[in-house]
Order: sequence, then structure tokens, then C-alpha cells
Amino acid sequence: MLRKILVKTFISIILIILYLPIVWMIVFSFTETPSFSDWSGFSFNNYINLFSGNGPNADKIQEALVNTLFVGFFVSLLSTVLGTLGAIGLHAMHNKRIKATYSTVNQIPLLNSEIVTAIALALVFNIFASMFRINDGSWGVTALKLILAQTTFCAPYVLLNVLPRLQKSDNKIYEAALDLGCTPAKAMFKVVLPDILPGVVVGALLSFTLSIDDFVITKVNVTSFETLSTLLYGLKNGKHPLPADIRALFTIIFFIVFALMMILYKPKTAKEKH
Repeated sequence: MLRKILVKTFISIILIILYLPIVWMIVFSFTETPSFSDWSGFSFNNYINLFSGNGPNADKIQEALVNTLFVGFFVSLLSTVLGTLGAIGLHAMHNKRIKATYSTVNQIPLLNSEIVTAIALALVFNIFASMFRINDGSWGVTALKLILAQTTFCAPYVLLNVLPRLQKSDNKIYEAALDLGCTPAKAMFKVVLPDILPGVVVGALLSFTLSIDDFVITKVNVTSFETLSTLLYGLKNGKHPLPADIRALFTIIFFIVFALMMILYKPKTAKEKH
């Protein structure tokens, strides 16, 4: 009995530490004070300023939001495709030594310091820009650089989310589909992909979140392209409090991600109950 109480207390403390700052941000998104310690009264003005563009930094925030969502979408798309194909290929390998080698190589970007990855990518991009005389300052080239850079960081996370689903799936179903006349591609889309879809979706959401959250790779590799992470760094600059409408923006982002996760895991919970 005492052990259960201690376990529940410990878990409760961990959850409070994790979610209290988020709850605090949500509460203070409904007040206009720039400080997180002074309450100036309940108000929707932060949300109104965010959508109407009347805030002091509304133009910068909207531009950074569009850039972040644009990059995040394509990073999530590329990472999901590459990570899923990589997981399928890794799962299909029969040589255990080669399989273990590829699995280890996939984990290097996860364990490696992000600043090392950022600098290495910056060197590669500079070499290609010099070789092909690419205008490195244009919006399209900058966005492409950032998408490719973040994809190299996010794709391994997708692979690690999809691979366990493949390991739990039954290969005999895929083989049966082939015996019944399906082509390998059709069997992959009709049999394998629906079975691993939860892992694919979680990997896509994770890569999208990592893209939005990324600062080091973005800051090292691009200069004229503002995302939410670099914008926050520039606005705060270690001295000034963040704009109040930023709290409203990240409250909306939090609830969107929370809703997607609830929708994703609801069917799984229903199956477990039955």
C-alpha cells in the first residue's frame, strides 16, 4: 500500500514539473502583461492581436509562423517517407551483422551533438554553393537548405517509431497477399502500410514538432530566414520579456498537437478495452 502511494506521488510530482509551466503559459496567454508574474486582468487581446496583426511584433510573428509551418510540413513529409522506407528496408534485412550496423548508424544523429551536425551541414552547403554558384541568400534556396538540414536530423526518429511496428507485424500476411496476386507495391500499400500506420503518424508528428522546435541547425545554416525559434531568440535577446501574443500562439500550437495525439491514440484505447 505504501509503495503504491509513493509511486503515485512520484509520478504526480513528475507530471506537475512537466506540465505546470505549460499551464502557466496558457493562463497568462489571457492577460496582456509582458511579465509572467503580474496579472493585469483577463483578456482575449493577445489572441485578437495575433490574428488581426495589431500587435507590436505581429508582422514578424506571422512571417516566422508561415516560414516555420512551411519548413515543418516538408521536413515532416520527407522525414516520414525516408524514415518509413528505411525502417522497411532495415526490417527486411536477413544479415544480422549488417542490420546491426545500419541500426547503429541510424542512431548516430540522435546521439551526436546537434551543433556538430549543424556545422557539418553548413560546410556541405557552402561547398555545394561554391561549386554550382548558387545564390545562397534567396528565400527558396534558404528554405530548401533548412528543409534538407532538418530532414537529416528528423528522419532517424521516424525510423525508430516505425521499426517496432514492423517487428510486431506478421510477415505471413504480406506473403499471403503476394500469393493471392498482389504486386509487391500493392501489397505494401494495402497490407503493410495500414498495419504500421500508427507508427508512421507518430513519426510524422514527432518530426514536425522537432522541426518547429529546432534552433541550433536553423541558426547555424540560415541567416535571412526567420523561424519561430530564431525569432524568439532575437526578441528576447536575454534582456526583454517575450511579447504577450507569443504566449497565445504557442497555446494554440499546444492544443492542436494535444488534439492530434488524442485523436491518434483514441482508436488504440478503444481496442484495448474490447
